[in-house]
Amino acid sequence: MHIIEKYDRQFEYFGILINLLIAYQFYAIWSNPSIHDAGVVSTLAALMAFEFIMVHSGVFMAIMPKKISLYILFPVYGLFALAFNAMTESNIILISYLLVIFNRMRFAFSDVSPALKKRAMLTSVLAVLAYFFLIFAVVFSMDFIPSLGLNKDFLEISGYNAAKTSGGIFIDTPHIAICFGLIYYCILVLIEVLLLKRTFSNTPSPINMTDL
Repeated sequence: MHIIEKYDRQFEYFGILINLLIAYQFYAIWSNPSIHDAGVVSTLAALMAFEFIMVHSGVFMAIMPKKISLYILFPVYGLFALAFNAMTESNIILISYLLVIFNRMRFAFSDVSPALKKRAMLTSVLAVLAYFFLIFAVVFSMDFIPSLGLNKDFLEISGYNAAKTSGGIFIDTPHIAICFGLIYYCILVLIEVLLLKRTFSNTPSPINMTDL
């Protein structure tokens, strides 16, 4: 048994823990931000924009040959991470990318069973669906989402309004982006927990590709 499969449960728990920590960060900044957290608010909003790119990576990492994952997908996603990271005041995006991508990339370092690849693909497909359905649900119900700590007074006093260089729903009303992020990462945790208990057949999937 390869080490990737031997410690698969530990890798999955690690992924769940990371998503929980990210979800908590969204909750903390939404409910009780400090006067110095304007940069963190911008960074977390940018993280959700970055996830639009990253959410597809799990599918590609699972079905693509190892050489493509290592020499093409990893660098390409890394460039996106650096670009988004450069637009923020902290390294949250880059650190999150490295942690998440390392967990997803483990399938690129070894030939794992079809069952693990099926679970990885299903997890990623559900994450993609959750992202797109949730973003519409949040935007359409934005008038009912409380601003909590990210109210107009905070945005003005903290310097958030003065520092922003563009507009849009997520930028002008950052509590919408933060709410979206909190719910999204909680859904990811739920998906991973449910699939962790499910047994997948080792029958090879017809969409699996052979190594180059």
